[in-house]
Amino acid sequence: MRMKSPSSAGDGHRSNIEPPNRKMTLLVAFSFILVLSLLLLGWENLDAPSVRGTTGQDQPPAHAGRYDDRQYRNRFALAPGELPGYTGWARPEQTLAGYFDMTPVSHPSPARDLQTKHHSVLNSGDRFSFLLTCNHNSTIGIDAESEPPYECPSEGGTLFYVRAYGPSVISGLVTDHRNASYSVDMQFVDPGQYTLEVVVTFSVPMEYDEFPIEEETWSEEELIEPGYEGYMVAGFPLSLQVDPPTQLSKTTEEGRKPWCTLAQLTETSPHSALYKGHWQVIDNVARLSHQPLTPDETVVSLDGYRMGLNSVGVRMRYDYEECELLHIRDIFGNGTGGVDRCLREQLGFDIPVPVVRDDLPEGANVTEGSGVGYANGTARNIESGSVSQPLDLVEDNASFEEGVHVIFIGDSVMKLVLGFFSKLVRGSLGFKVTFIETNGGIHVTMPAVTATLEEIKKREEGKNIKRAILFNTGLHDIDVLCCSKRARTRNETHVLSQGESCSSAYREAMAQLVRTIDEYPAELKAFRSTTAGWQKYGNYGFSWRANEMQPMSRSPHLADHFNDISYDIIQRQSENILITDGYWITLPRPDHTQISNRNQVGKHLVHPGFEVLSVLARRWFMLVLWGLCGDSFGECVSTIGGRASEEVSSD
Repeated sequence: MRMKSPSSAGDGHRSNIEPPNRKMTLLVAFSFILVLSLLLLGWENLDAPSVRGTTGQDQPPAHAGRYDDRQYRNRFALAPGELPGYTGWARPEQTLAGYFDMTPVSHPSPARDLQTKHHSVLNSGDRFSFLLTCNHNSTIGIDAESEPPYECPSEGGTLFYVRAYGPSVISGLVTDHRNASYSVDMQFVDPGQYTLEVVVTFSVPMEYDEFPIEEETWSEEELIEPGYEGYMVAGFPLSLQVDPPTQLSKTTEEGRKPWCTLAQLTETSPHSALYKGHWQVIDNVARLSHQPLTPDETVVSLDGYRMGLNSVGVRMRYDYEECELLHIRDIFGNGTGGVDRCLREQLGFDIPVPVVRDDLPEGANVTEGSGVGYANGTARNIESGSVSQPLDLVEDNASFEEGVHVIFIGDSVMKLVLGFFSKLVRGSLGFKVTFIETNGGIHVTMPAVTATLEEIKKREEGKNIKRAILFNTGLHDIDVLCCSKRARTRNETHVLSQGESCSSAYREAMAQLVRTIDEYPAELKAFRSTTAGWQKYGNYGFSWRANEMQPMSRSPHLADHFNDISYDIIQRQSENILITDGYWITLPRPDHTQISNRNQVGKHLVHPGFEVLSVLARRWFMLVLWGLCGDSFGECVSTIGGRASEEVSSD
């Protein structure tokens, strides 16, 4: 990176301080280029054609020969301390973080010459497991005459957050054995050095069926929700060494992995997504191999902060272990119009071809048919034959006669996914997108969801329209039904019966929603599990209040619990609804959430960042193609613009 000098050669003593109007021009240009390049051309990696190692030479793509010696020394890998940990929220003094003993299970400590550097050495692809045992009888650091201030719960219950980072960032699965011992399992794929963190989030949490605690209970019994702790377990972080594997991952003759199948993109249990993929580090501003992405690296912007260039300084992409997601280049490889070409040639839809006219004002165009645009932030169908309008003037209409209607049902996170999905099909005359909001929880919005679905069915009766539904309800349900701070809302809306737990209420409401979706006519139906909202450890950029703890009800643990309920209901009630992951893909990324100018806490604790949203949108686009094309998926992708694929099965 070149540093700017105080003056410019050949220009006398010209100052390097730009006039205000030029500074504003630079900021506007900076923001425009970032948005155009990163949002439209593949936010998470700009298709990351290569990874550079310490030699400074270009390496093969990460999916082709990922484990050669140069990749093993990948200088993009994160060193200890390069991801944020505790970032300043108020937390209680009481914690059991110092009471745990760690015992390796799968990989014992290495030979003595490596013990000072690495706690364990394993091979890429290995499952790494260890045992945590709460031991209040330990006398380490305690005077012989003193007693430890706390006791370990004999039946367990402590909650943790587990993260390892290096060449990639991964999470771990914690199993509570209900005897004060906990096993932790992880899988490392990319070789290199990792920093392993185990954090106590709640030492003695409430049982899930004890939520909510109402306000009147506080004064009578002085009960409050446990506050989030976020203390590192004693002895952590640990250093792990992951050596290259003996075999390369599966690839095609082109050096790329095969397309992800329907089975690989959907889940069979609450934990099945954990080992399917991981977040791989593809860029690090603090490395010599980093290539500037902006015209002036001395300028900062909100977009640059959001993508990591002006904040943590790291960019990542989500990498499936055995298969590959569609990239932006696969969707727009043959220019615009590829999606409609697939609908015409592979699925038999009579989708008109756009007509370009020369007699319109500059920047305007006319289309014969309907396409996808925006109205008030929501992607809507554009009226046939209309001149292009400002985004806030486009209105929904009933003129959509043929094609694919994609229906999103969910909260603000789902709406953000819809925004990215709409970019993938923008300009398509054969796609219509509808958003049905569930803000406030499904208890409140279920009548509106049902009525809107019925209206859509009635409007589209007799038309050649195929429907695909992606739905979720979780974060708002947790907040309204479980959080002690929302007692007034519960009293006003009567969403809970006397003495009813929030888990029970959610189970009842979710069962009703699943019945409605299951009976609704659509070619594809999928539930996206609730994202890991309200993560405290590992995030950054928030203005925390110094005198207020974060309650247990607003933590990823409640999202995980509600996902367990959702999986159980769907698998009991429906054979037609697929399940896709939203939890494990977001749990490792507390460093990457929505950011605003003032960095308020609020929604930025529950809204994922653009790298995550891009993966969720492209995965759903891929699932829609699988649902419509079936075993002809490869031909559909080839028609759209992606690489030709070998014959693949949806199984």
